[in-house]
Amino acid sequence: MEQRRSRSIVREKSFDFAVRLVNYSRQLRKDSTDLVLTRQLLRSGTSIGANIEEALGGQSSKDFISKLAIAAKEAREAGYWLRLIRETQPHNHPELVSLLAECGELVRMLNSIILTTRSKLVSGADSEPKPRTQNSELRTQNSKLSTQNSELGEAVDSELRTKNSEPRTQNSELSGS
Repeated sequence: MEQRRSRSIVREKSFDFAVRLVNYSRQLRKDSTDLVLTRQLLRSGTSIGANIEEALGGQSSKDFISKLAIAAKEAREAGYWLRLIRETQPHNHPELVSLLAECGELVRMLNSIILTTRSKLVSGADSEPKPRTQNSELRTQNSKLSTQNSELGEAVDSELRTKNSEPRTQNSELSGS
């Protein structure tokens, strides 16, 4: 597993994302609600890279997949907190849109790596043969991850298009427009 550490794009991207999140969080207001949201965002957003690091040092392919699955879950959670901050902060920073896009990209990358590694594991790269039922279960899990991946990608793309084409103001939201 150590050879994976040499050049890992997802490792670099997750680290850069964490750095950007830390810098972004310093720009946010500091009232009690914002502090809770910011802490949640920082926990999930910085844990993506930590789990990727653990995956890269994993003891087996199954360990690698397990750690990357946790990283993907944390990336989806970070996306949730970013969307919540976007909708509740009246001073949406321009950087928020790019953070949301980057988060969606991380989720897609992680899911793709998981699917590829699982398929290699199932296809015989592993020394012991897998029973048919386990292969079927893995295909079902892969299918579900692919569906979640496309739905998240479409949701992020849709949100970005909406935000870019219709700037919202608090006054128009209050009047029901």
